[in-house]
Amino acid sequence: MRSALLGAAWLGWVAACSGDGAGGQPTTPAAAATAASAASAAGTVAVPVPPPSAATAPPPAPSPVRRIPFAWKPPKADDAPYAMADEEDQHHLVLGAGVERGGAYPVVVGLHGQPRRGEAPRTYAFPRTVEAVVGEMVERGELGPTVLVLPVFRYLGVDWPAFDLAELRTKVEALLAEHGVRATSYFVFGHSGAAGCGGDGLNRAERLGPAAVGFFDTCVGPGLVQAIGRLRKLAIPTLVLHSVETAGFVPRQKREYLASFDFGQAYRPLGLAPVTCPARLPDAPLRDQPYRCAADAAGVVRAFVVDTGDGEAAHEALVPVAVRYFLRELVATAARP
Repeated sequence: MRSALLGAAWLGWVAACSGDGAGGQPTTPAAAATAASAASAAGTVAVPVPPPSAATAPPPAPSPVRRIPFAWKPPKADDAPYAMADEEDQHHLVLGAGVERGGAYPVVVGLHGQPRRGEAPRTYAFPRTVEAVVGEMVERGELGPTVLVLPVFRYLGVDWPAFDLAELRTKVEALLAEHGVRATSYFVFGHSGAAGCGGDGLNRAERLGPAAVGFFDTCVGPGLVQAIGRLRKLAIPTLVLHSVETAGFVPRQKREYLASFDFGQAYRPLGLAPVTCPARLPDAPLRDQPYRCAADAAGVVRAFVVDTGDGEAAHEALVPVAVRYFLRELVATAARP
């Protein structure tokens, strides 16, 4: 095809040159019209000149974002934490821009932290933040078309009660089949009470069969140690980012969101040690402490202590920073040939 185009361009260039000499044929629409008029006056028949070819039609626009609410509860869970009659309060499957019927795409699952008691899922900031980050990255070309899963629960005293990522995956795959979409791989991350503070959530992240897992300012209690220990044994790439969350740590800290907390106290039980920071870092400064860049001996688990400020505001500000870094380092790279 390239040779044919090159030949056509070459012939056009030759014709343009010959049109300047005696006996050459006109090469522009205006010149062709003049020649045709002259030929008509002389009683001859002019050879019609085709109009310039139309510009190549633009490619079709990618499919827009589609948000699909769905009601579901884990089989062993009580109804109340997952009772969501209104679609705005339900779980959401988000088929991102460019996700087409018949295609296969990475599926990213995001688990929010502990809501306030009585708060309605429609008001949770985490799902909106995650969806905005994914949409921006896809629009900028940093991330290919992606399927996003945003489950929710109501807080009645326990985080993610009886939640099971394996059962969620079964439900998601049924929904994807309805829309003619397949999953290439699964990724999962969670914030705050999604891990390490009791309940389930990411505490059994391996049940999703994930390609990678992310823990973002999650509680640093025994549940986190156990969850990361299982992922490390299975050699599942794991990313840990903390800024201020200290809930679950023993001895208990005076403040839950403590910027001065030495995360080495929490990372050593995870089997992590300080390492030289990599060239690509999260889009926020790192705190000035020995464990600001840490990893296990095999590099399966990597951790960063990120400075997003102090208090609860810093806890929330970490979410877009952590999600963006996870998607760049683990999801986008996995999709590259």
